[in-house]
Amino acid sequence: MNLTPEVIRQHGAEEVEDLRTRIVLWKEDFLTQAPAGGGPEYFFLCKDFTAEIDEYLYPYVRRMIETDHLTKEEASEFMDFCYRQVLELAEHLGIEETPY
Repeated sequence: MNLTPEVIRQHGAEEVEDLRTRIVLWKEDFLTQAPAGGGPEYFFLCKDFTAEIDEYLYPYVRRMIETDHLTKEEASEFMDFCYRQVLELAEHLGIEETPY
């Protein structure tokens, strides 16, 4: 298989869609761990979610930029999507403080 820049970028786009699905599943798992409006005592869930994004997704996305699977703009948009999921979790918990 000839990995042209177009093929590499297509693989990157497909991978990002898979990662979007995964991050939503992570959020849904965190949502099951606390009641709606649970309040500040559940803030640790937002911190844990942020830590997982920082530890597992960010290095992977950075590597996708380095290998030309994603542009910096695409990576930035994806990371924004990830952190918006954390904000949605915080909103569900009734937490107004920014979790990251």
